[in-house]
Amino acid sequence: GRQDVIGKVAEETRASLTRQLQSEATLKPFITRLIVQGMLMLLEDQVVVRCRACDEAAVAACLEPAMKEYTQVIKKETGSMKTCKLSIDKTVRLPPAPTGAPGPSCLGGVVLACQDGSITIDN
Repeated sequence: GRQDVIGKVAEETRASLTRQLQSEATLKPFITRLIVQGMLMLLEDQVVVRCRACDEAAVAACLEPAMKEYTQVIKKETGSMKTCKLSIDKTVRLPPAPTGAPGPSCLGGVVLACQDGSITIDN
């Protein structure tokens, strides 16, 4: 019934997103935008980025562009200069991609946390 249709649509969406994000040309701008979005929500001087272990290289390549874009957006919107230092969390990782087995999994994305971890943004 209805639940079957919802499940099928969710699975098709998951498969489509996974295919699209396997291309580096699509993945890096997508991750950069997610990081900047989280930075604009936190407005902190230092932010830690969490990701899946398999995404670390791609996320690392997005840190510098995200910091530059953040500074540009803040300057454009407020007229002031504000920078933010990004780093990758090497101790807390997001779960791996779904395997069909029970347990935690994720398709990717990033979680941003302020330095003390008291505020997180799950993108």
